[in-house]
This record gives sequence, C-alpha cells and structure tokens, in this order.
Amino acid sequence: MTAPSPTGESLIPYAELVALLACIFERHGCSDTVARILAENCAGCERDGSFSHGVFRIPGYVGSLKSGWADGKAVPKVEEAGPAFLRVDAANGFAQPALLAARPRLMEMVRAGGMALLAIRNSHHFSALWPDVEPFARDGLVALSVVNSFACVVPHGGRSAVYGTNPMAFAT
Repeated sequence: MTAPSPTGESLIPYAELVALLACIFERHGCSDTVARILAENCAGCERDGSFSHGVFRIPGYVGSLKSGWADGKAVPKVEEAGPAFLRVDAANGFAQPALLAARPRLMEMVRAGGMALLAIRNSHHFSALWPDVEPFARDGLVALSVVNSFACVVPHGGRSAVYGTNPMAFAT
C-alpha cells in the first residue's frame, strides 16, 4: 500500500519496494537469491536518500542482464588465497552477491587475525559502495572498498576521460 508523503508523492513501504524490485530482477533473468540481494541494495539506497543509486539504477541492471553483460544467475566461487586473503570469482555476476557469499569466512579471518582482504573479480557493480562497507562498521570494524571503473570523467583542463566514478568507500 502506498502512503502520501508531505510533498504529495506516493511512498511505497520498504518491504513492498524490495518485493517489487525482486520481481523485476527475476523477470529479467536473476535467480531468486540474486534478485533479493539486488532488490535490497536498490531499495536501501532509495530509503537512505541515495536516489541516484536506488530505483534510478534499475534500467541499467535490466540492460546489463538483457545484453548478457552480467549473469543474474551466477554463483560466486569463494576461495582462500592466504590466511587473511579471500578471492571471489563472481562468474560474471554482480559484486553484491559475491561479497555476501564471502562475508562469513571473511569475518572469521578478521576475528582470527585482526584483518583480512577480499578481492572480487569478474563482477559488475551498479550501486553505491557505502552499502557494501557499512555492515562492517556496524560490526565495529574498519572497511575500505576500492573498485575499478571505465574512464568516464574528464579532469579539469583535460580533453579526454581519465577517471572512473565511485572509486572507493570506507567505513569506521
């Protein structure tokens, strides 16, 4: 059920928005698990006022799924690369499910050794990075996330794109 906002807009309760977005992701080729993870991510960004990374991103996700650029049914493969180093092959899927697949073992490594590193490869990420690092801060940890990106930002005085967007996030 929608509720009017003070500005007269219709607001959808968080749980209903998650369910709606999950249906959209499933309809466009995501597994139930991936659809739910992406829906919670987008709805969370929307709820927290990061509208540029909430519902606004749905066409980008759908386009990447339709084109085959990202696999909505990919199952991440977590592998230990060292005593405090995990690697995840996201299998051409999204980074958020890869992070969630690695998180339990990553937390064990942090508790055992005081720190850990997670590297995710073969993934796609269309959201803000703060939702990825905030859970670690809530657990009393420091977290840093760094991603690569296509060059799409021209520096001041430049003539061609050099930098990507959303290169890093941290939480304490």
